[in-house]
Amino acid sequence: MVTLRTQQLVAVPDVPPLDVDVPVGATAALVAEPGVGTSVVRVVVGLVAPVSGRILVGERDVTDLPPPRRRIGYVPAGGALLPHLTVGRNISYGQRRRQRVHDVADDWASTLVDRLELSPTLGLRPHQISEAQRFRVALARAMACLPEVLVVDLPTPVDGVRLTPLLDRLSPPDSPRVTVLIGSGHPEVLAEVPTQVPVRAADGATA
Repeated sequence: MVTLRTQQLVAVPDVPPLDVDVPVGATAALVAEPGVGTSVVRVVVGLVAPVSGRILVGERDVTDLPPPRRRIGYVPAGGALLPHLTVGRNISYGQRRRQRVHDVADDWASTLVDRLELSPTLGLRPHQISEAQRFRVALARAMACLPEVLVVDLPTPVDGVRLTPLLDRLSPPDSPRVTVLIGSGHPEVLAEVPTQVPVRAADGATA
């Protein structure tokens, strides 16, 4: 696992540059309104190009890299599970184009399923499981490919989920805890994240 940093990152035109430094194994929150927070998160994971600035995963500048090459696991708001696939196939979906880690990731994915208590759900589809289970499936899918950093867009809390215990289960044995960046402005989510970085609007207020 490695650090996640942004340097003078302008993700949204009317939001001032953002400097974030999440140490190895730490969890930090971007505190912003849902729309702004999601926009910043999408830039960090590579779905949208920034206006300016840099994004670094460890010592790698990933600003211009496509998402698969960033080694950032991503949980979108709502999980974005594929409704026509079973839980098991949703978890393995992200491995399809990452053959480099496919063999070791298979064993790790099985471990994640056990740690996140998803074994009874593997043959079910997303609509057949609870909201909390869907969130755990999205976490498992994001972490199954052994990313170096995890980014979670969580504008509202998930009923029945406590973040800290779940995040503690997401790293392989004998390795540092995964570095996590959470995008949220909800007090209930932020209560579990001691390190918070406000995303400021142009007038200086929190976005």
